[in-house]
Amino acid sequence: MIKETLKTILEKEVGQKVVWNDRFNVYAVNLDSKEEAEKIASLNGVKKYFETELVDFGGRVFLNFSPKEDVLMDVYTSVYTNDKFDFAKGPSTGSGRRKVQVEFISANPTGQLHIGHGRGAFYGDVLANILELAGYNVEKEFYINNAMVSAQIKELGKTVLGKGESYLTDYLKIKIELEKNKFKDESEAGHAYRQAGFDMAKKIQGDNEKFIEEGLRIKFDNWFSEEDELYKASKIEKTLAMLEKKEWVYEKDGAKWLKTSEFGDEDDRVVVRSDGSFSYFLADIAYHINKFEKRNFDKVIDIWGADHQGHVKRMMATKEMLEWKGDLDILVTQLVTIKEGGETKKLSKREGTVILLEDLLDEVGIDALRWFFLEKSLNTHVDFDLELAKEQSKKNPVYYVQYAGARMSSILEKADFEKPTNFDIKILDSKQEKNLILKLIRFPEIIEDISKDYQVHHLATYIYELAKIFTDFYENIRVLETEDEELKQARLNLVATTRQILKNGLGLLGIAAPKQM
Repeated sequence: MIKETLKTILEKEVGQKVVWNDRFNVYAVNLDSKEEAEKIASLNGVKKYFETELVDFGGRVFLNFSPKEDVLMDVYTSVYTNDKFDFAKGPSTGSGRRKVQVEFISANPTGQLHIGHGRGAFYGDVLANILELAGYNVEKEFYINNAMVSAQIKELGKTVLGKGESYLTDYLKIKIELEKNKFKDESEAGHAYRQAGFDMAKKIQGDNEKFIEEGLRIKFDNWFSEEDELYKASKIEKTLAMLEKKEWVYEKDGAKWLKTSEFGDEDDRVVVRSDGSFSYFLADIAYHINKFEKRNFDKVIDIWGADHQGHVKRMMATKEMLEWKGDLDILVTQLVTIKEGGETKKLSKREGTVILLEDLLDEVGIDALRWFFLEKSLNTHVDFDLELAKEQSKKNPVYYVQYAGARMSSILEKADFEKPTNFDIKILDSKQEKNLILKLIRFPEIIEDISKDYQVHHLATYIYELAKIFTDFYENIRVLETEDEELKQARLNLVATTRQILKNGLGLLGIAAPKQM
C-alpha cells in the first residue's frame, strides 16, 4: 500500500487527477455527470479501498473518496512502525536508482552571501533531501565561479591592490586589510590583478563554505571549481572546437556565435567575444557537458537567481542541439525583500544596500530563516517579515509548529509511552482523531508529489496544517486522563506517530524539532 499510495490508486482507477480537499478531509474529483460518478464509484479498485459520496453543487458534480477503515489501519500501521523514512520511499529505490544532481547557490566568490542567495540555498537543499527520500541517488553541488580570466575576479584583484571600483562591504575591507601585504602590485598588467583577485576569491570562498555548512546547515557533496575543472583542463577550448566541428558556430562582427535560435532561443548567442575572450555561456556549456557526458547524471536540476531568467532558453536550446540524454530542469528563484516596521528594504548592490544572509541569520535564527524562505513557491516574491520571524507566539508559523511538537513530546514523556505493536483503529472514532490519521497517512503522497513537481513549499504547508490538526486534537481529546487503557494507548500511539511525522518533515526542511520550548 505504501509503495502505491492511495492517490496513485485512485488516479489509476479514475483516469484523471484527484485532489485532496483539506476542508472535508477527502479525496475528490470533479466530473461531468452523475452517471460518470456512479460508474467510477462501482469500479472494483475503488470499492476495495474507498467509501464514496456523490455531491452535486448546482450542477457541478463531485465524487468524494474516503479511505475505508481497514485501509486506514494498513497505511497508518506502516507509518507508526517505521522509525525512519522507509514508508515514504518511492518505487525508484535500490541499485537502479536514477542519478540526480541538484546545483544551487553557486555564488560568485567575491563577497558574502546576501538574502537573494538564501532563496535558492534552502530550496535546493530541501529539494535534494526530498528527492533522496523519494528514492533518487542525489548529489548536491556548488559551482565556484573562480576563473582567473573573468572580469569579476580581475576587478576584485584591482580592488585588493587599491585600484578597483568594487563595492566594499565591511567584511571585504577587513579581509583586504588583513591580506594586503601578501599581494604585490607588480605592474598595470592584468595578470597581477587576476592573480590577486583569484587568491582573495579563494579565501572568501573558504569563509562562505564554512558559513554554508555551519550556519545554514547545508552539506554539499561537491564544490566544482570553474578554474580547475574547466579552464586549467582546457575544457572551454575543447567545447568550442567541438561546436565548430559540428558547424554550430559562425562569425559575425568579430565575435563567434552559437546557432541557438535554430533550437527555440530568440537569438543566437555569443560564445567568443570580439576581444577573443570566452563568454560565460560557453563555460556553462562546458560545465553541462561535464554533468551529462562525463558524470552521466540522469537528471540535472539547476537553481538560478532571478537575474538568470534570460539564460534558460539558450541552455535548453543547447541541450537539444547536443542531444544530452538526461533531463535538464532549470528553476529560477524570485526576489526577496525585507519588511521591518512597515518599511520594505530591497537588495541593491549598486546603491550599497546589500542585506547579508549572515546578518539576517543573527536576527532571527536558522529555523525561522529557513521556514520563511521555504513557505512560499519558488516562483513567487518573498516579503520577509522580520518582526514576525522573531516573534515567539502562535502568529509565527515555525514557532507554532515547533511548539506543537514540544507539546507532543511532553505528553509522551509524562506517560512514559512505549508504542504498542497493534491496536484496533476503530476505537479512534472522534472527528479529531480521524482528521489526524487522515493527515498523517498523506505524508508519503506529499513526498511523492514534490519529487515530481518540485513544489517544496507544499511540505511546509503540510507540516503547518498537521500542527493545526494536532492542536485541535489536543484541545478536544484528553489523552493522559483517558480511563480506558486500550483507548489511552491508542491515543498515545497517535501522538507518537504525529510527533514522528512532524520531526521527519521538519528534518527535511532542515529545521529543528525541539522537545521543549
